Amino acid sequence: MIGTKLHTELVSLVETGIGEVILTLERGEEEKQLLIAECGLSDVVYESAIDYYLDNEHWTQEKFDDYWENGGEDKEIDNYVDGIVDFYDDWSTWEEIA
Repeated sequence: MIGTKLHTELVSLVETGIGEVILTLERGEEEKQLLIAECGLSDVVYESAIDYYLDNEHWTQEKFDDYWENGGEDKEIDNYVDGIVDFYDDWSTWEEIA
């Protein structure tokens, strides 16, 4: 019998009225939900991105603001969510989700 490698896939991303962001992930027949932000996804990703670009890439605040306002916010949010899905694309990390 040939085994099928399961992959974790994003089913939905929902931001509630109080700013919680919940991902629904699916692996095989199993779905799990994961709270990834309590105060809005944009705020969480902004803090991470600004630290990276200012500290590691040595951007100025002005350069970062221009990037963020001209498509960077959406790009960084997509990368952040993709990174979470990739992280849980492993049986051992999948099992960590309550």
